[in-house]
Amino acid sequence: MRTTQGNMLQSLRTVQAFLEENAAKLTDVVKTGARQRLDDAIAELAGHASDQTGSALASQGATLKQRTLREALLRDHMAPISRIARSDLPQTPEIEPLKMPRGKPTIEKLSAAAFGMAKAATPYSGVFVAAGLPPDFIARLEASASALVVSLSDRSQSRGKRSGATKGLKSRLTGGRKIVHILDAFVKSALKDDPPLLANWNAVKRVRKFTPRPTVATPPVPPASVAVPPVPPSPGPGQTPGATVPTS
Repeated sequence: MRTTQGNMLQSLRTVQAFLEENAAKLTDVVKTGARQRLDDAIAELAGHASDQTGSALASQGATLKQRTLREALLRDHMAPISRIARSDLPQTPEIEPLKMPRGKPTIEKLSAAAFGMAKAATPYSGVFVAAGLPPDFIARLEASASALVVSLSDRSQSRGKRSGATKGLKSRLTGGRKIVHILDAFVKSALKDDPPLLANWNAVKRVRKFTPRPTVATPPVPPASVAVPPVPPSPGPGQTPGATVPTS
């Protein structure tokens, strides 16, 4: 949640608290439909904020999981198969899919390469098992590639939920401020004979604005002054350098 949005939500909650604390003087106001709509809006906003935070954390977790699964697929499954194929199989076009993918392919391309490797390795499974891979190495390779694809879907869903929560938060905050605008008319009428409490309301209904802290410029440090010794005058004709010139 952005700072501005957080300030708006806090303002709505402060208005709600003001109405509750002064319900005795605002009997008619607290019974209005606008007051009920304010309570509903705050409850919905709390849900959107929770969904936004939860989805953001879930997306970060899915990203970390995806990175771990990617490394495991390459290190624990594809690399051993590729090295055994290069060492123990004839270098024919049929084993081209058994080579490691170049660069840093996307999840879709990497998973496709893994499934292609599993298919190409099937006819030579005995060679790979004899070299040290487990008998179910192909099934393990396919399972690892499938898990990577699922992790991509999980991250996309988390991002989608976060986007929806953010949009709902923005829309509901705007609606909440409109409700406060309606309540403002009712409260001002009810508190017209109570200036101190009305002044309190006028302060409560405002949204605190975020003011960035000004940066203090560091004054430049002046360069250190270096004392220059005076240059003695050049001696005149017939004078010895450094001799004192007599005064008249």
